Amino acid sequence: MPDASRRDAAHSITLPDGTTTRTREAGPVDLVPVQELHRRCSPGSRALRYHAGKSGLSPAEWRQLSSPERGTTLVTAPAERTDHIIAMTNVMRTHQQGVGELAILVEDAWQARGLGTALAEHAATLARREGHHTLTAAVVASNKPMLHVLGKLDATPLDASGPVLDLRILL
Repeated sequence: MPDASRRDAAHSITLPDGTTTRTREAGPVDLVPVQELHRRCSPGSRALRYHAGKSGLSPAEWRQLSSPERGTTLVTAPAERTDHIIAMTNVMRTHQQGVGELAILVEDAWQARGLGTALAEHAATLARREGHHTLTAAVVASNKPMLHVLGKLDATPLDASGPVLDLRILL
């Protein structure tokens, strides 16, 4: 389980265009900026992330996502504007020991810039550090950008028979 001191630590990511972002563990106080992130994402982006037309997170959903007992949720912001969350990454525990579930939401304006790939790589490193040996991801088959990102982590399909692909990443 992550300790409280890690919540203040930030991971710096420099994108190919030179833009720097900071990724840190989320906490309960991040609900409002995360809701703003959801409002800036198109309905299509939110549907690809949640597999439904979800407009945002309820306070109860956010409490679950930001609870260290349930897993790790990271938020990412531009280095020069740390209150403006542009991405959310989840590595949540599953019922299987050592298996985490990965999900990423990147604001539309920040997509196709290498951020999703960098966040997935960082999440895999974090998951390994937290004792996971496998990450899973449920990805809509039409979500080609996320499939590309997970392909860079050597994701393999567990079930590719429906509209949502279940993928596995061995750490």
